[in-house]
Amino acid sequence: MVLGPLSRRESEVAILVSEGMTSRQIAAQLHLAERTIENHVQNALNKLTLNSRAQLAAWTARRTSESA
Repeated sequence: MVLGPLSRRESEVAILVSEGMTSRQIAAQLHLAERTIENHVQNALNKLTLNSRAQLAAWTARRTSESA
């Protein structure tokens, strides 16, 4: 699922952030470096002009509930 202006991977990471996972947990699940996850989170925040993971989680929750 691709959310708005986010790439497929950014969307995937955003969904996991909205589930309360840390960057370390997401990295382990996706078999990526923690720094890579942090980059995806920061890119998503920049694209959406958000300031925090909490805002990203709320934005993602709204988008996923609309498409359910």
